[in-house]
Amino acid sequence: MATGQDGAGTPRPRAHVAQPADTGQVAAPPAEPAAAPVALAVAAGVAGGEGAPVGTETRGDRWRRRFRDPKTRRPVWWVEILILLALYYCYTGTRGFAEGSVAEATRTGETLLRWQSAMHLDIELSLNHWLDTVPVLAVICCYYYATLHFIVTPTVILWMHRRHGASYSRARWTLVFTTLLCLLGFFLFPTAPPRLLPNAGFIDTMSRFSNYGWWSASASAAPHGLDKVANLYAAMPSLHCAWALWCGLLIARHARWLWLRVLGVLYPCCTAFVVMATANHYILDAVAGWTVLAVSAAAAIALTRGSPRQGLATTPADDLAPAPVDLPLPSGAAAGAVAADSLAATAPTAVPGDPSQVPSPTNPSRSAAGGFATLS
Repeated sequence: MATGQDGAGTPRPRAHVAQPADTGQVAAPPAEPAAAPVALAVAAGVAGGEGAPVGTETRGDRWRRRFRDPKTRRPVWWVEILILLALYYCYTGTRGFAEGSVAEATRTGETLLRWQSAMHLDIELSLNHWLDTVPVLAVICCYYYATLHFIVTPTVILWMHRRHGASYSRARWTLVFTTLLCLLGFFLFPTAPPRLLPNAGFIDTMSRFSNYGWWSASASAAPHGLDKVANLYAAMPSLHCAWALWCGLLIARHARWLWLRVLGVLYPCCTAFVVMATANHYILDAVAGWTVLAVSAAAAIALTRGSPRQGLATTPADDLAPAPVDLPLPSGAAAGAVAADSLAATAPTAVPGDPSQVPSPTNPSRSAAGGFATLS
């Protein structure tokens, strides 16, 4: 008989366990699964590669895939070379504008010589005559002028495209702007090179040693048969010096080996010597070419500023990140199956012997004592 007292008549403590109040309402069914787990499950299925929904590829997508790398989202390498060739073709096209003003181009060249003489910078004639006394070095300089300009620049473009994607966009735009500004200079300021100035005393080194190479005797570095399309009056600014400095800076900054970085520093210096010693450019042409490159680099920085690939923290791996893909959500029975799998994966697992993991009953039985069980 439970009297609430022990045998000695001392009251014993009573334990009370609270029970849910009866509100007369039926427990609500579980809520519908959210769309986020479904989207995550669909994305995981796409990553797994099996049963992934595949979008329809349009004709425009196929064309973009042909001309743009799907991983780096940059134009493929041969498109970059075509752009460079197109720019150089525009350079050869300026010949028609310059030939109509040969007298003006000659006067401009003579003016440059007078300016350099006033500034004590007229070193081209001395270099030109000294080189003529060393035939072996003269032939080497001729090959240098006729080949490296067309080999090193495309090689650096491909190297930057393949190995240094984080800096490639800015480097490419710098080269494009440099070439366009030089073309504008050829059109606005046709200038005869020193070798074509009458009575100036210069020796046409390329013409003198043309029997040792493939270049034409009348068009400097142009091969035989192409002297009719070469622009003979495109001395100001020097595209050779501008491109050489562009290549040298990139090599010196990004090359892995020390000897290659040293070559990057020497390349624009050697190019400036060669173009002056062979009487193809003035020293002011070289300075103008380097100035054009500096202006173009500033324009490229302004153009690419804010691009995630040009930030200081950008790594080549950033360029390999795939573009975000918008995936359609499944509907009907497929959505229910994916939702069930998603909920099962995220549901907590009950730990044996842990009272906190035991779910409470949805409709518990109440005691007759008004919702409280009395332990006696």
